[in-house]
Amino acid sequence: MKAALLICMAFLSGICGPIGLANASPSLADTRPVRRALDQLCGETLIYDIGFLWFDRLAVGTFSLEKTDVPDRYRAVLKAQTMGVAAWLTSHRVQRYASELQLSAEGTLRPVSHNADIYKTVGNTVKTRLKHWAYDYTNRQVIERVTRNGRQRKARHYSMGEGPFPYDILGAFYNFRAGLFGPLRSGAEYRIPAFAKGVPSSIDISVLGNDRHSEAVDSPDDGLVVKVTLDPEVFDTGDGNLFIWFDNTMRPVRVVVKDVIGLGDVRAILQFDSEDE
Repeated sequence: MKAALLICMAFLSGICGPIGLANASPSLADTRPVRRALDQLCGETLIYDIGFLWFDRLAVGTFSLEKTDVPDRYRAVLKAQTMGVAAWLTSHRVQRYASELQLSAEGTLRPVSHNADIYKTVGNTVKTRLKHWAYDYTNRQVIERVTRNGRQRKARHYSMGEGPFPYDILGAFYNFRAGLFGPLRSGAEYRIPAFAKGVPSSIDISVLGNDRHSEAVDSPDDGLVVKVTLDPEVFDTGDGNLFIWFDNTMRPVRVVVKDVIGLGDVRAILQFDSEDE
């Protein structure tokens, strides 16, 4: 069920060349066009139906971006919760993911912090698992704090390594949608620095041509279909593969996470965009 709640996070990133690595070196870029691109996404709420096997609506997810009171800082939030019988089977599970993102000197959103919280209601008791990561770029560390049912574990400090600074999943998604990593083209392949299981990792991305759309996700010929490979632990999958169809306005309309352990393929379909009102 973890993957079924996470799936609507169509987190992607792009960069400016095939088989490359996102450049983390500050360049004092003019960030005014970047702010305009991000402002167009602020206030938008994407709502998804999430299902697997024969069921189409076992959970509902929402995704949004907003400005904070801190200059050039944004907050991305994903919230998902099970519905109907699935809610009963999963103890009315709610998952909430939130990232504080700072517009950096090179003109991309960098994570300041990322939270991954799970809530379950059993009778009159709410059980919680709260995870918080803080990004210390000066010392090149990620600090992890975990609290379970009110009991906080000792903080753990992980090295970012010597390579480019990592992107978190929510920030990478909005960097991609705002075009902050550059244009994507059919046939291109990209490697994005990330962080998983306490060590540096990557998100590998392939932009599929129209002739390969059918292998991935039910989609029209227009828009963009992307294959993403990441650490299998993120979605509890066999191989870490998922496919996303973006429409011509770069909204992630359909998502399929392949081979989720115990569930098979898990899918999400965009049902509502607040900008359509």
